[in-house]
This record gives sequence, structure tokens and C-alpha cells, in this order.
Amino acid sequence: MTYLVGKDIKLVKFTDRFITAKYIDWLNDQDVNRYLFTGRIPISKEEITNRNDGNNIMFAIMCKLSADGDALVEEEFYSEFIGTISLNGIDWIIRKGEIGYMIGEKSHWGAGIATEAVKLVSDYALNRLNLHKVEAGVVEGNIGSIKVLEKNGFKEYTVIPDDYWFEGKYYGAHRFYKLQGW
Repeated sequence: MTYLVGKDIKLVKFTDRFITAKYIDWLNDQDVNRYLFTGRIPISKEEITNRNDGNNIMFAIMCKLSADGDALVEEEFYSEFIGTISLNGIDWIIRKGEIGYMIGEKSHWGAGIATEAVKLVSDYALNRLNLHKVEAGVVEGNIGSIKVLEKNGFKEYTVIPDDYWFEGKYYGAHRFYKLQGW
């Protein structure tokens, strides 16, 4: 599967061509990584590996809207790489996996891109890969990400206390899931 197409985005299989200076800047940007469980230690290009394998599927999020919300001309559709979304730790026996996402391009924050990307990947996981369950974790305080999951029909099942350390304080981790057929 090379791509999934939505209204404003297309998800393309993440390949080494996306490991650019821009991508590395996102991985090292404290604002972008504030609530992520990964990317909190400075990383260089040499340390990045393409994680696509039998148990992990990573996509580049390609957007067809400009940063100011205007539609791009047809030739530019889906031309801007603005983030990543992945389905990780797929267990083909139990039929479950975990979604993780990052909108690295700050000019696209709050524009519904993550909501659309989660919809595309959760539908792909549950309906095309025939997984039974998709999970996701959200650090306490990341209200935007909680809304993304709720808009996509995920249900919260627990909060793990003191699961994330940031800026001298522990935060809980909200755990969400969505089942096939919902």
C-alpha cells in the first residue's frame, strides 16, 4: 500500500526520501515533540532508520492545503510533506496495533490534518488489514490529540499515572482504543 487519500491529505509510504533536514528539525523541535513519547533526545540523520517492516507501517502526511488554508493549484496537490503517522507494534495474532502521529509543520496545527490522518489509518487498519483493535496513547494535557481520537470514535479506557516525564514533572498517559465494526 503506497497511499491513502482523504479530503485534504494523502498518506504515502514513508521512505528514506522523507528523511530530510526539515524532518530532522521536526524530530529535534521541543514544541513539536512536547507530547510525544519519542524524539525527546537530539537525533541526527545517521540515527534515523526507516521503520517500515512487517510489524510497523509508517506514512508521510502530504497536504494539499497551503499553510494559510488556501487550496493549492492542481499540479501541487499533496505536494507538501507536513508530518507522519504510523501503525506500530502490529500483532497479527491478536490483530491489534497502535497509532502514533506527528504534525511537524506548525503552520498546519489545528487545521484538522491529524483528525483526517487518524481516520484514514484507523479505517485502513480495521477494515483493510483486518485488525480487531487499534490503540493510541496521549500525554495528559494534550487536549488537541485527545479531541482527534474522540472525533474518530476512540474510547478512553484508562489513564496511566506518572507515565511521562517532561520539564521536571510527571504526567499521566491517557489510553484509547477503537474496535473493528464501530
